[in-house]
Amino acid sequence: MIRHIAFAVAMPLCAQADTLPPLACSGEAPDWTLNVADDTASFEFQRQSDMTIPHRTTAEGQDWPQALTLISRYDTAIVIIDQRQCGTAPYTVEVLTQRGETPILLTGCCAVAP
Repeated sequence: MIRHIAFAVAMPLCAQADTLPPLACSGEAPDWTLNVADDTASFEFQRQSDMTIPHRTTAEGQDWPQALTLISRYDTAIVIIDQRQCGTAPYTVEVLTQRGETPILLTGCCAVAP
């Protein structure tokens, strides 16, 4: 029992399955940005969308990666965030979205938002 308590105290708060810190994410070629905080997100790719996050989940039996469902009036996206180093940022991110009938996969990095 003591081993489990020590492990829980040593685990960083952001590594727990149901929590993520506020994140600032971006990618290049093409350029895009995503800011995530609580249950909202701001996504900019060819246009800016303020989105809600109605659903969050993690990989079965794991803490990472984490997936977020993003919805706005005109856009939707699935965001997959993994706790892997990405340049100088602590997280990688993949964004699956669409423009019209065209599916789009964007990749990039996320840092904890200031």
